[in-house]
Amino acid sequence: MDVLMILLFLAAIIFLGVFGEFIFSRTKVPDVLWLVVFGIVVGPVLGFVSAESLWNIVPVFSAVALIVVMFEGGLHLNIYSVIKNTPTSTTLAIVSFLMSAIAIMLASEVLAFAGLLPNWTLWNGLLLGTILGGASSLIVLPLVNSLNMSKKTKAVLSIESSITDVLSVTITIALINFIIASGSMQSILHNISASFAIAVVLGAVAGLIWLYALRYFSERSPINKHNYMITFGYLLLLYSAVEFIGGSGAISALIFGLVLGNSVKITKMLKLRKTSLDRKVKEFNSQVSFFVKTFFFALIGFLIVFEPLAIIIGTSLGIVALAVRPFAVKISTRNQNIKQKEKNLMSFLIPRGLAAAVLAVMPASMGVEGTELFSKIVFITIVVTIIITTALFYRQLKKQ
Repeated sequence: MDVLMILLFLAAIIFLGVFGEFIFSRTKVPDVLWLVVFGIVVGPVLGFVSAESLWNIVPVFSAVALIVVMFEGGLHLNIYSVIKNTPTSTTLAIVSFLMSAIAIMLASEVLAFAGLLPNWTLWNGLLLGTILGGASSLIVLPLVNSLNMSKKTKAVLSIESSITDVLSVTITIALINFIIASGSMQSILHNISASFAIAVVLGAVAGLIWLYALRYFSERSPINKHNYMITFGYLLLLYSAVEFIGGSGAISALIFGLVLGNSVKITKMLKLRKTSLDRKVKEFNSQVSFFVKTFFFALIGFLIVFEPLAIIIGTSLGIVALAVRPFAVKISTRNQNIKQKEKNLMSFLIPRGLAAAVLAVMPASMGVEGTELFSKIVFITIVVTIIITTALFYRQLKKQ
């Protein structure tokens, strides 16, 4: 593909993203649908884009996408709302993730018994369940922020999707190591808890340090003209450092954004010198987040490989994910002050995303037998869950 064709596709994706947001404001049909369809048409259908060539950029882009969107989500969260709703969000994240993972594992066992999954083991089923266990924060965060929901519900869903992303990544990697190296369940639980703790502490400390660094820079020209770029560079450094020492870079980015977005409240709570975040940082990151989110949705479409077996299995698993979600919401929001119509919307939030796509290729590449079909199955499941979420959200919103 030549440079002009790449630029043409980028222009088309950007226009589709803006057009999609406009359509969403009028019809409540999320822009996700248009972008995924565009990716499927340009990639698998017409063959203008090769999925193999795109895999070279997936690892880097997935990391950047997580950083930008998690940071964006943190910037728009209210610290008091987060503290108040963390128990509900954590409960929803854990219950939803475990129920989805177990249901997908059991469904895969049934499919294996029917002869659709050769060389299948119970560990393979559990591994597929953890890969597809959580809703994608890259999809949930922008969708939730654009909907007319209460602050409580937005906070619960934002935190939940962030946690399930981390659960998917940490548990899947731990399980692969467990299968290959015969590790212990204790080591898996230790890795998960350590990942969260490291990310929260370092994200919060880094955020406080950066608030005062930005105050220093704002008094010095021309540095203050580049507040966003230097903040983004610092964010990349934070993500890399946290990942290097075994923490979750995604959660650290969320906490970092939370601290910067609530700078006035946090400095007041800690009785520190009052400081606030430059409004331009929020505005510029919003634009960057839009581009990353837009390209991400199209990328999912580009990466799809249509095969009958993968379509059958992927569609089945998408339906299973939808079937267990209402039970997880009901269990987690019991006795919570959340309106029934918002609980109904929460029950449809099952989109899987790029984290699942990246994790899907890891088992086979690391030598886990029987996982060769993982990537094809997961990509179809991603599209199916996005379509289900889009269709049911539209239906529910029309009723209101």
